[in-house]
Amino acid sequence: MQKENIVWMAYHIEEQIKINSLYSLFEMHYNNGYAFQGETHNFWECLYVMDGKVCVSGDERVYNLTRGNIVFHKPMEFHKFLIHGESGADLLIFSFSAEGSLTSFLKNKVFALSESEKEIICRMLSYMRSEADNLSSSNSKGIDYLESFVHSPAYFQTVSTYIQQLILHLSENGVVSSTSSAPDAVCFSRAISYLNSNIHRQPSISEIARFCNISEAGIKRIFEKFAGIGVHKYLIKLKMKTASELLQDGESVSSVAIKLGFNSQSYFSRAYKRETGRIPSNEKQK
Repeated sequence: MQKENIVWMAYHIEEQIKINSLYSLFEMHYNNGYAFQGETHNFWECLYVMDGKVCVSGDERVYNLTRGNIVFHKPMEFHKFLIHGESGADLLIFSFSAEGSLTSFLKNKVFALSESEKEIICRMLSYMRSEADNLSSSNSKGIDYLESFVHSPAYFQTVSTYIQQLILHLSENGVVSSTSSAPDAVCFSRAISYLNSNIHRQPSISEIARFCNISEAGIKRIFEKFAGIGVHKYLIKLKMKTASELLQDGESVSSVAIKLGFNSQSYFSRAYKRETGRIPSNEKQK
């Protein structure tokens, strides 16, 4: 009996998201009133609320998150959070670098997770907890799920697979949460939009306050509340974020310094090094 010739069809798999590196991965309980003063870095960060209430800001956006919500902070986004639940909050926080088309989808997103999406995180936590049974939960980061596994490639790949699975599921079925409509949050968003529109100069606090129809003391209070730093310090961070994008697009250091309103290239370079830890002339090489 003669066998039929079989023609195999190859189906190309185009990776929608690929986790390249993990920088942090830990869970921790934070008491009511705890305020994380904020940071920026050139990789992604996620905050998942396992329990409690958290006010999170990312650039100009402000969100009030509750149990089952997750926020994605894109690279170079200034982000902070404040715990305002009476019994505190339990958080899972992880940061990573990634590539693929879904990285654009994740920008400026907060999701209210479905039961199936929560289950993905539960399975990931169950796996990590079983692997970390011997770790103490009393260190400064709570339970750290990375530091003890630096020599375990299988562990890192398994964890990254869970994260990729979660992101893929969110891209198809995720429910996006809305930003806070509280007056202070709306005012903060309006102020940041104004700063971005005037990134080429140095608007005064009184000018920003007038634009937002609030007192100077009021605008200072709102920045302290949602950014944890002063208005001018926040503007510097916005300028450095814009500078990083322009430099990586191929613009010269001198051109970027002029565009962002710096008096000299050397002053800009010092500010960039201080804020980012990197030398601006090296950014174009990435």
